[in-house]
Amino acid sequence: MPSWKKNIFVNAISTRMTTEGRTAEDIIMDYPALSDAEKSEILTAINAG
Repeated sequence: MPSWKKNIFVNAISTRMTTEGRTAEDIIMDYPALSDAEKSEILTAINAG
């Protein structure tokens, strides 16, 4: 996944976690077009930072 794409999803999901009070794992299920590998990469980036 290109870094620009990952950054967009990390920022969007992080913002949604704050505003909606949901977990990243729950929110990422709202994006069915992402592959499992992409989801793992995004979750790893969110949990690392």
